[in-house]
Amino acid sequence: LITGGSPPMAKRKVLLAPTSLLVALSFALTSAVSPVADAAPKKTLKLLWSDEFNGKKGSLPSSKTWSREIGGGGWGNSERQYYTDKAANASMDGAGRLVITANRISNEYSEQIGEVPGTEDILNRCSECQFTSARMKTARNLSFQYGRIEARIKMPQGVGTWPAFWMLGGDLLDGVPWPECGEIDIMEFRGDIPDRTTSAIHGPTTPQGSGLGAAFLSYDSLSNGYHTYAIEWKKNSITFIVDGRVTGTYSSADTGSRGWVYNQKFFLILNLAMGGTYAGEYIDPMVNQAQLHVDYIRFYSVNGVGKVFRG
Repeated sequence: LITGGSPPMAKRKVLLAPTSLLVALSFALTSAVSPVADAAPKKTLKLLWSDEFNGKKGSLPSSKTWSREIGGGGWGNSERQYYTDKAANASMDGAGRLVITANRISNEYSEQIGEVPGTEDILNRCSECQFTSARMKTARNLSFQYGRIEARIKMPQGVGTWPAFWMLGGDLLDGVPWPECGEIDIMEFRGDIPDRTTSAIHGPTTPQGSGLGAAFLSYDSLSNGYHTYAIEWKKNSITFIVDGRVTGTYSSADTGSRGWVYNQKFFLILNLAMGGTYAGEYIDPMVNQAQLHVDYIRFYSVNGVGKVFRG
């Protein structure tokens, strides 16, 4: 993560350790048969902010909301993309969606593919980068505390894709390092498991490199349609929800009071990585382009709890 003049920070290693993955998948399989209700029946949601991505085709995401991170170098996870601020990597489709596009610029042998201006310069600075892509954040523009955050997303196709919709604690911007700042992964996906997404929290006392998380299984490729990924977040508790069904709930009882670092403002991040420690080192050489489609992102208060902060 680049924050101001700070150096890139590793997002982290692997989302779920093998043991916790089995537990999470077991939970997801059980809930697929006997789904858990989204939340308490008496619940009032009030929309406080949204980005509906209704710009003209080819227009950039709003600079009042999003800043674009630029660079490569693996981001601490052996990733194979170089993030740009170009419309070719993140722009509106003219039909109410944001499209983040990863475009191949070299093969696995670091040989340039295509003649897009600037490619040679990117490869000179990042020889391992096989794609250009985009990573967007709301840091220093918007942050959120408690409430419900949701996004309706269609996943990319192809082995090696690694999109994520996630959050980092605002005190990272004041110099508090990861994982002490806290991380909330609302959605992560890896292209070699096309029917599953995962969610997790990471903090100073969650399992190193794995966090506490749950999985969602759709039994169909998630690139075939849109699904809604959400959290409902209150003091000392975070619940993960996919398509209106709870996949997991975590609280300060799971981390100990010293390890619960989520009672603060967080900012949003949306990105499409290629390869890396979570998605696997292998990227299908036949994948020349991958696209993440985002219909909207919305933030609600829940029963009057939840705030959005600007600046």
